[in-house]
Amino acid sequence: MRLFLYAYTLADAPHDFDEIVGVEEGHLFMLTYGRVSAIVSAYSMEKVSLRGQDVFAHQHAQRLLLSQATIIPLHYGLTLPSSERVLEVLEANETSLFTELSRLYRKVEMEVTMSFNVPDLFDHLVLKYPYLRDEKSKVVNGRLLYHLGDRAKKGAKFQHLLGKEKEIYRSQLEEVIGPWCAEIRASKLPLAEKDVVTFNCLVNRERLRVFEKSIYDASDRFGDDFHFSFNGPWVPQNFCDRAVVSYKK
Repeated sequence: MRLFLYAYTLADAPHDFDEIVGVEEGHLFMLTYGRVSAIVSAYSMEKVSLRGQDVFAHQHAQRLLLSQATIIPLHYGLTLPSSERVLEVLEANETSLFTELSRLYRKVEMEVTMSFNVPDLFDHLVLKYPYLRDEKSKVVNGRLLYHLGDRAKKGAKFQHLLGKEKEIYRSQLEEVIGPWCAEIRASKLPLAEKDVVTFNCLVNRERLRVFEKSIYDASDRFGDDFHFSFNGPWVPQNFCDRAVVSYKK
């Protein structure tokens, strides 16, 4: 029998596990050392299984835990052999865990994406940079560089100007929503051509409404040529420094 780990939390966090079912339909409980706790459940296997129902249970448990109090969420599959070993980890990492939990206290993650809302990016940029029209008539290797049905074959001028425009709008959006974030980071995930930026935002719970209002304000400011979407609140996966925890004996 091993223990499956879901999250770390503050020792005095008001968690209620009665309605939370974990991996293998196990009941969650806390193990505490000093100012920090680990949230765990019993796990019957020596090697972790990737059963879909267990992965879902792990994620669902973390969402419910976040709705109750601050947590450092752990990736699926972390197990330790005994409660004694969990307590050893807590003891060895109490200071760093408490510091990280204090930084994340009452904060959640939001995701904001800004995209161009225009039929064609090339034609949209031509309105601002008329000299781009010359790109349409360029011939490379006996074929038009840009033509209907092959919009991906755009020239270097277009790509440079599109990148420049995205950088300008990215900075302007950050100026609007950034003041309402405890931390804000541009996502490193690949973007579609029409996507300007995706921001991961760490937001205080008390500021969620004003943060969401800032997105609507940005939509009014930038106008109909742009589309905004936001998701969350989520467990702050992109802002947790799990490396603060060492599992070495």
